[in-house]
Amino acid sequence: MSYLALYRKWRPVDFKGLVGQDAIVRTLKNALTKERVSHAYLFSGVRGTGKTSTAKLLAKAVNCLNIQDGEPCNQCENCVKINEDIFMDIIEIDAASNRGIDEIRDLREKIKFHPVEGKVKVYIIDEVHMLTGEAFNALLKTLEEPPGHVVFILATTEPQKIPLTILSRCQRFDFHKIPNDILKNHLKMIGEDSGAEITEEALNLMTKLAGGGLRDGISLLDQCITSSDGTITGEQVAAVSGIVDDETLMNLLKTIGGGALSETIREYELLKEKGKSIGQLLKDLMEAFKNMLLLKTVKDASNYIMASEEAIIKYQEIGNLFSKKDLLKWVYTLGELESQLKYSTHPDILLEVTLVKGVSSELGEEIKASVEPKKEGTIIVEKSIVPEVNAEPISPVKVETAVEAVEGSTEVTIEERPIEAEFVEEEVEEAIVVMTEPVSEAVIVEGDVIALWESFLEAFKKAKPLSYPFYVEGEAVAIEDNKLFIAYDEKYTFHKERGETDKHRANAEAILSQVAGKPMKVVLQFQVAEVKKEVSVEDKIKDIFGEYVTFIDS
Repeated sequence: MSYLALYRKWRPVDFKGLVGQDAIVRTLKNALTKERVSHAYLFSGVRGTGKTSTAKLLAKAVNCLNIQDGEPCNQCENCVKINEDIFMDIIEIDAASNRGIDEIRDLREKIKFHPVEGKVKVYIIDEVHMLTGEAFNALLKTLEEPPGHVVFILATTEPQKIPLTILSRCQRFDFHKIPNDILKNHLKMIGEDSGAEITEEALNLMTKLAGGGLRDGISLLDQCITSSDGTITGEQVAAVSGIVDDETLMNLLKTIGGGALSETIREYELLKEKGKSIGQLLKDLMEAFKNMLLLKTVKDASNYIMASEEAIIKYQEIGNLFSKKDLLKWVYTLGELESQLKYSTHPDILLEVTLVKGVSSELGEEIKASVEPKKEGTIIVEKSIVPEVNAEPISPVKVETAVEAVEGSTEVTIEERPIEAEFVEEEVEEAIVVMTEPVSEAVIVEGDVIALWESFLEAFKKAKPLSYPFYVEGEAVAIEDNKLFIAYDEKYTFHKERGETDKHRANAEAILSQVAGKPMKVVLQFQVAEVKKEVSVEDKIKDIFGEYVTFIDS
């Protein structure tokens, strides 16, 4: 085949051609100029950022016969052979397929031989983190004291998997993602050189999909040039990459923001029929909600959004359909869903249900209310919530406790229903009590201590799980003057002292009052020690030998 893929055609032949890694280039060129080249290097970073290209350039530079200011000349015999990939003293090893100890032992034997053509023998080990533990151990001594004619260059995308003993013997260079503006200009230059006209929307989309990796961006550009008839548009990039185009995505966002459930499901089904990836659609929705949130909260947010001016204007218009709270809720909800999709065999159903719940947040409550009429004597306990800045998202809870007041009965029924999270929230200890029906003052009579205590513990465990452990070790012993007396064994001194703190006592009294149907207090005390009768020696003997023992006075 005579065709050469664009990413191979545009692989740099000198350090000036490396894109977006200026600090690394400067350091390596200085090392070459000052003849301070190390015996081992480790290049780490995400894919497509230039690790292997830099390794090959360094290998060429150390073998160049006419190096100038740290740059290979690309004209000497060694440089020409390296460019044609026929140089014998640069050995590339794929650690993913040569990961065992036998391969490393073979390498150790071969490095004893001097270079055949060049000045230095260079071993480039790609994806080095794939080596086994035994292989790393075999490589360790060689890295520590290599022959003077050998240079090792290790490349990896996961440096955390490499033993520290290996890391400490290498000079490490971390390749960062290429900035979007540099990546965009480079893609534009390659497109123009290839005779392709690329719209601004298409450039922005390819840059975003590249994710800071130049190779991914060039490969996508190569596909788009092949599929287009001259001009590459955003729609063509979306079709090639399988993502949702801006117009379709905006229509879906409008239906969500307008609360139009039927239209939202119709747009979603159209996307499924077009074969769009559910995972990619989820990422596109997350980014869209993030963009709208930035536009509503950050000054000059358009500088931080990779989208065309037309798309940004549409984001601003659609963003007016949402509050900041709603946008934040959508970002968190879709983020949690993303972690669930990888384990699901039906990701499309999960996303569809999430859209239904988000667009019609009251739907579940309406259905439940229609089939479950409220019972008489219901008390609804709702934990009050307040937003907290810079807090990790937690799952807020609404607890509903139903107390059935039946005359002459002390039975209590506890019921709990979760609701949807709407914001980043922190639980506040005070309880808000809303009574849908007045409850009899004597729901539980004072004498029935056991029934009240069991009902209280059941409700307390659900409503206040952090305070519950300090009360469960106690025992209700009496009710007097609207006070519940709780006794503790001395070995539970810690529980008693914690239960008496203002926060936990307030929680306990709030739930106790709800269960009892009237205001009540708790009194914590130690159990009264029983007075034990002293047992005589004769009684102890009788316990052992029976009643037929006769004692003789001496």
